Amino acid sequence: MAMSRKYIFVLILIIVLAVFFRFRQFTSIPAGLYQDEAMNGSDALTSLKSGDFSAQGGPASGWKIFYQNNNGREGMMVWLDALAVKLFGTEPWVLRLFPATAGVLAVLGLYFLALELFGAEIALISSFFMATSFWAVNFSRTGFRAGLMPLFLIWSFYFLLRGFNIRMSDAHNNGHRTFVFMFVLAGILFGLGFYTYISFRFAPVLALLVFGPALLKKYNGRFNRQLLIGFLFFILTVFIIALPIGLYFLKNPTDFFGRASGVSVFSSSSPLKAAAASVIKTVGMFNIAGDFNWRHNYAGSPELFFPVGLFFLLGIWLSIRRFEFKDKFLLLWLGVFLLPNVLTSEGNPHSLRALGAMPAAMIFAGIGLFWLYQKIQAYFDGKIKNPDFFKYKSQLLRLKKETFLLLMVFLVFIGAYNFNGYFNLWAFNPNVLSAFSRDQVEIANYLNSLPEQTEKYAIWDASDRATDNGLPVSAQTVYFLTAKKIKVNYLKSDELDKINPGANGLVIAPLYYNLDLLRDLNKRFPQSKINFIYINTAVVSIQ
Repeated sequence: MAMSRKYIFVLILIIVLAVFFRFRQFTSIPAGLYQDEAMNGSDALTSLKSGDFSAQGGPASGWKIFYQNNNGREGMMVWLDALAVKLFGTEPWVLRLFPATAGVLAVLGLYFLALELFGAEIALISSFFMATSFWAVNFSRTGFRAGLMPLFLIWSFYFLLRGFNIRMSDAHNNGHRTFVFMFVLAGILFGLGFYTYISFRFAPVLALLVFGPALLKKYNGRFNRQLLIGFLFFILTVFIIALPIGLYFLKNPTDFFGRASGVSVFSSSSPLKAAAASVIKTVGMFNIAGDFNWRHNYAGSPELFFPVGLFFLLGIWLSIRRFEFKDKFLLLWLGVFLLPNVLTSEGNPHSLRALGAMPAAMIFAGIGLFWLYQKIQAYFDGKIKNPDFFKYKSQLLRLKKETFLLLMVFLVFIGAYNFNGYFNLWAFNPNVLSAFSRDQVEIANYLNSLPEQTEKYAIWDASDRATDNGLPVSAQTVYFLTAKKIKVNYLKSDELDKINPGANGLVIAPLYYNLDLLRDLNKRFPQSKINFIYINTAVVSIQ
């Protein structure tokens, strides 16, 4: 599909904007490193150190298809983190590098997906919304594996849709090689998606619901043979790419469900009541009350900025009213990828679990805004009944131009609002600092600043469960940030007798705030003193 120069120019501006939102102050925002991010980094360090590959999982160190630590995680995020750590070292921003890059490429992919479905204007508006959306930007700037999912979701369905459209529009089989290539490329990306985040497992449901009827439909009394061949290539490619993780789950079925079974609405005492509550909270997250987790959102704020949320609702209404293939596709996308929220009872509304629905929400908002803009333009053009059109034709045509400028101002306002919301209001909010374990980062920075000869101990709560590297998830932030820089001795809180003061000084850093523990350490070492290095964060030191 050919693009005019002006659309190419606007698209470049949007991508530049996406890069700006995802990489501005990248090394300092978010100002911390949450333990889930650090666990990915720690597993990356273990994989780099071992170099062995384990397709079976388990406690063995090395590269894995599925990492069982921290409730289990698909391997791609750890693999990419290992590459980033190898290149740039152990800093918080290193673990966020690939999600940020994926976020930019997802914005580009959303443009092409929306272009294939609805045309350039809606594609540009939708990609702009995604480039500046707090929801999209936030998960592009954190080291959660879910941040990779939209990239593979968007691009795989774009190529799948592209191959489908080429086949349906080419009655003479002139594009045979092209459409087969599209299906194979879609299969590669679709298969890789299973290595990103648990919610991607709903993608086959969407593909089946959208394209299944077309495959079963007969044209002039017979099935579309070429279309069936194309989807056969797609399914075969997905099967080959996803086979390793599929075999892993066959051998480890409990890991397939993992934590999801424990938070399912079906595990509650009243499943119907829990499901109804999940539906209400999920539907309301876009315009009424969003995620209350400060790591995921400005707690409680709707996932969509108010006017964008209204355009989102308008877009859904327009799609339901029109109900063509493209509308069904988008409606199914939204519904299918809200299921991870609907089917769980914990933490709803949950913007991380619903991240797969975010691309569809952006396109719906684009549909709504462009429809309204077209209606206003048509009124000023006289295409909509306007008895005063000829009387005030020159003024109305001038207003038409001014309406376009007003649209630009409105989009700038949306971008500025989201910029202020993320970089000013949210980024350094004390709740956000706490949510991203800022205290743990301060402990790591303090330990890294000490002389090499000083004995350093980090104390973790004995009630925490250790992971494969011998430390609990709660200790991974400090471990990752210090692992390649200094030597730290890690002990459980019931192993304090193992602390040996060195001749060149001693520092003991509890990884959790407990006044009784601090007093106990202070009594054990009479010459020690307690130094507070951050809010509710202290170390015990002997010089």
